[in-house]
Amino acid sequence: MAAQEGTRIITALESTWGAIQKHHPDVPDVVIVTGTGQKRRSTKRLTLGHHAADRWLDAAAAGRRAELFVSGEAIAKGGETVVETMLHEAAHALAAVRGIQDTSCAGRWHNRKYAALAQELGLEPPKRAAKVVGFSEALITAATVNRYAAQIRKLDTAALAHIEAPEDDETEPGEDQEQDENNPGPRGGRGRAGKRLAVECGCETPRRMQVTPAFLEEAPVLCGKCRQEFQPPEPKLEPKPGLELVLQPYGEPAPAEPVAARVTP
Repeated sequence: MAAQEGTRIITALESTWGAIQKHHPDVPDVVIVTGTGQKRRSTKRLTLGHHAADRWLDAAAAGRRAELFVSGEAIAKGGETVVETMLHEAAHALAAVRGIQDTSCAGRWHNRKYAALAQELGLEPPKRAAKVVGFSEALITAATVNRYAAQIRKLDTAALAHIEAPEDDETEPGEDQEQDENNPGPRGGRGRAGKRLAVECGCETPRRMQVTPAFLEEAPVLCGKCRQEFQPPEPKLEPKPGLELVLQPYGEPAPAEPVAARVTP
């Protein structure tokens, strides 16, 4: 019997977390769960992930484990977003293990200690603290993408079940965030709060992912299968209803209507 889809999703996420632990042995074990990151159907604000220390009782280990949540909408955005989200939460996990107070204001304000932990894990925090959320907007670097290239590729090709995000969603790694327009992320623009581009390769059945415009402009992203660049798909031209295109043969203009026929006495 084929594996249940929920098992495949959690297995893929656990494999990615294991890769993070391999590079950073201090990152603790967690209980990984998933679901929708949309708190209310009436809003387009999404939570890509969160970390909650000591939430789960572990009878076998005679203790507690933290919870790591990765939303189905994050999975829909592709492997790079999943890894970036998990690294963001891994920084919180490290803070809990080391007894570091990395947030305040019910977890919304991310302080400089969080920024240092995020940088340790391969993220690049903003140069200045943003309103409400501080240094939360830490983005994955090109070097970190290369480090986790195998995991990103596996997540992209696994075709995991996911949850479609609403159009023009405002995505965020943890609790509600508002990126300051005057404090762009390290790649420019508005970082995670900005709209991402859907791109595809030149395979017969294109492979698709979502990236920020600045990331796409930084260097070409090549498909490992067809070796072609990922590019935004060409828009499909849809004929507008009620319009009819009439072609006249070249060199044979339609006969002009006599002037007298248009004059009303």
